This record gives sequence, C-alpha cells and structure tokens, in this order.
Amino acid sequence: MTAMTWPTLARAAAWLMAGAFVLASVLLLLFGFQVFGGPPEPGGVFLDDVLAGFAWEQTQWPLEFAGTALFVIGFLALGSLGPVFSRLAGSADARGGLVSVAFLLTAALGATSQLIYLGAKPIATSPQYCECGLLAEEIMSRLMTLNIVNGIQTWLVSGAMLAATVGLLAAGQLGRDAGMPAAWRTLAWVAAALALIAAILPLFDVAPFDVLLVALVAGLLIPIWAVWFASRVDDLWPSAPSAPSIGGEDALRDRSG
Repeated sequence: MTAMTWPTLARAAAWLMAGAFVLASVLLLLFGFQVFGGPPEPGGVFLDDVLAGFAWEQTQWPLEFAGTALFVIGFLALGSLGPVFSRLAGSADARGGLVSVAFLLTAALGATSQLIYLGAKPIATSPQYCECGLLAEEIMSRLMTLNIVNGIQTWLVSGAMLAATVGLLAAGQLGRDAGMPAAWRTLAWVAAALALIAAILPLFDVAPFDVLLVALVAGLLIPIWAVWFASRVDDLWPSAPSAPSIGGEDALRDRSG
C-alpha cells in the first residue's frame, strides 16, 4: 500500500478545512442577516405564529443543512491537523502532545455541536403533528427542545473555540520553529485571541457580534493560516525532527523483521 506522507495530509486537511469553513461561514452570515428572507410577521395568535415559523424554517432547511454539514467537515479536517503539527515537535517536546490534543478536542466538540443540531432541528420543526388533541403541549415541548439544543450547541462551540485557542498558540510557535514566517505565527496568535473572545461572548447579549466574530475566525483567519502553512509544508518538513510518512513505521518494522 502506498504510504501517505505527513505533508500530503497537511495539504489535504488544510484545503478541505479552509474550503468547508469559508463556505459554511458565508452561509452563516447569509442566514444571520436574513438575506434569504426573514420569518413571517407575528399575527397575534401564539400557536399560529409558531406553526408559521416552523413552516418557514422548513423552507430554509436545505441550505441550513448544507452550512451545518460544512462546519462538521471543517472541524474534522482541523482536528486532523493536530497530529500533523505534533510531528514538528521533538520527542521530548510536550507541545507536540498539546497541539494534537487541542485540535482533536476542537474537532470533537465542534463536530458534535453541529451534529446535535442536524439531528434535532428538522424533527422539532417538522410539519407533522400528533392528532391527539394536545397540539399546544406538543408545540411548547418542541420549542423547549430547540432552546435546549441551541444552548448545548452554543457551549459546545465555545468549548471548541477554547480548545482551538490552545491549539493555535502551540501550532503557531511550532510552525515558526520549523521555519514558517513570523507573520504566520502572528496570524495564528491573532486568531487564537479572537477565538478566546468568541468563546466567552455567549455570556453576554451581543448579537450579531458573536456571529460575526465566529465567521471572522472560522471563515477567514483560520483558513488563511492553514492554507499558508500548506503552501510551505514541503519546505518545512525536512527541518522537522524524525517525521516518517504515515504508515512508514509499519513498513520499517516489516523490513527489519
């Protein structure tokens, strides 16, 4: 089997993550600023207003699904960069383990936040209702479910941003030590600082600045940072400590046996 080199993985993950995050962030902004239209105006009857809102959200779901799924892909691709950056650290350098764990945790929390939403939203807003005479109770339970899911999603994203802060700080210095420009490290640290701010913004009612900041970090700064790294990775890798290709360790053991 042909082995995949670490630089190849770095390029693939960086470009996949960048593309997914940019597209997802564009859709996030389009929905956040209601470019596709807003929900219907309240008519004064609570249940009718909720039902109309659910019907409108169903019409938006295909694009919302696409944006959410793209965030899942982006988070998973970002997580795969953790082991890549860990290869730039020496065996006695704890930053290797730190950056790997930080980005893998970012991927786990971020992807989970989006998958929970993907599972809950279409069911909670489904136009199918129980014909049991308890429509009001069902509507209220769906609204409460959406509120709970949104709360869980918000804090999972905050956790992902905190983990990304640690990963960006560690990766920035590791990349700089391996030969990346100082400006690239500065970009990583700026993204880390803004990710930290984005993580704590849910404590305050600052909409839409929280959405704008997430879009800035995930849709612009991190993609630029990752693609910049991918464009230089072949020049960096020879200077990294022992960095065999993926699967190379097994091949070496087979030959020695």
